[in-house]
Amino acid sequence: MDYFLVVIILSIVIALIAVLTIKLWIKYASKTKDVLCPENTNPITSEEIEAESFHESEITIPIERLLATTEINEKSLFEITDHTVIDRISQTIPAAAETVAKTIANKALKNVELYKAVIPSGTTLTNSKQMAGAVRGIFHGAKGVKGHANLVKVDPTKISKATSVASGVANVMNIASLVVGQYYMSEITSKLEIMTKSIDKIGDFQDREFKSRILSLLSRVGEISQFSAEIMESDEQRKIKLATLENLKGISTELLGQVNLTITGISQKSPNPDYKEYQEKVDEFNTLVEYQNVLVAVLEEISKLIYLLGKGSLSSDMCYSLFNKYLEQSVQTRKLLEQWHDNQVKVLSIDLNKNRISKSGVEGFFSAIPALVDDKWKYKELNRGLVQKINTQSKSKLKAINEMEDVYDEDVQLIIKEGKYYFLHDTPNIGDK
Repeated sequence: MDYFLVVIILSIVIALIAVLTIKLWIKYASKTKDVLCPENTNPITSEEIEAESFHESEITIPIERLLATTEINEKSLFEITDHTVIDRISQTIPAAAETVAKTIANKALKNVELYKAVIPSGTTLTNSKQMAGAVRGIFHGAKGVKGHANLVKVDPTKISKATSVASGVANVMNIASLVVGQYYMSEITSKLEIMTKSIDKIGDFQDREFKSRILSLLSRVGEISQFSAEIMESDEQRKIKLATLENLKGISTELLGQVNLTITGISQKSPNPDYKEYQEKVDEFNTLVEYQNVLVAVLEEISKLIYLLGKGSLSSDMCYSLFNKYLEQSVQTRKLLEQWHDNQVKVLSIDLNKNRISKSGVEGFFSAIPALVDDKWKYKELNRGLVQKINTQSKSKLKAINEMEDVYDEDVQLIIKEGKYYFLHDTPNIGDK
């Protein structure tokens, strides 16, 4: 009896093992088919093999020597001058520092060479669920996963100049954001300086406090744009400055809204001014329009800074939402002003093309007889600069200076030339002679 019981138990155990083995084999075969099936894999081209190497714990970034016939538009090169950014590039991509040293030596020998390094931007790597030891590249856009990259193993013999980034994706993305951030924030700083000069040229306004608030706004925004590397590297500082920018955005919209309401109010309260009053209103509008231009521009730069400090986590649509709303409000205000000017020019018989106005009243009465001999007696010349002011207020159109693209989704191209790093911000300008 005991003998038969042992046989039955052994038979059951063997059967269970067999079933489990078959299931595991089927599961393994299914995974292998998914990976190796031609329909599920992309062909590997030589360009993909020589371009970049991605591994689970490291990234290989090739440094390519450009042909001597390669032409690069100098205007598309932005020199990286911030020592923090330069140090990070050298630390993260050691071969880049070696290449910089080489270009310095070659310059001394009057043999200038150009090198290019492409830093993948906005890329993260995750472990593959299909194959052990493999990784997948996921490109993140503003609204989540944007696409998948083909990550293949690279034959080291096919890469002439390469360097491994042992610390992985985090450092690479940080370098990319530092380079991009320095370029765009440098642009912002230059624009803010121009805005400040234009405000300084404006004479006394009826409310000096208003002018002071605009100058303070420009200074505070400029301070953030001048310390790009320090802010970009510190998550704590980025959060603080993002909060500050939200506050400055509120101040700028408040001031811009006040300007727009003032322009609308003046035009509605003075529907039919005489010539003297019209000149006074033109001067008043001239100051208001200048303020409007500056406030629209600084609001755009604040929106851009918010996007840059978000390092790709904030969509450009969200960052520019309030700017677009107030830009449209300002455009409508300017259209109203344009209609007001058109009406005054018509009623007062002003000829903008010939810089003159028809004489009226007593002056027009006494000039009627001489005008029979020479038509010029019917008119008098407009005050100096009046035509230019009218055209500036009624014909110049408000628009966004340059719409921000999702710059963190683009690869960052570095050019190494004569011992210096340059950010190539306009890639179509590369070509052969």
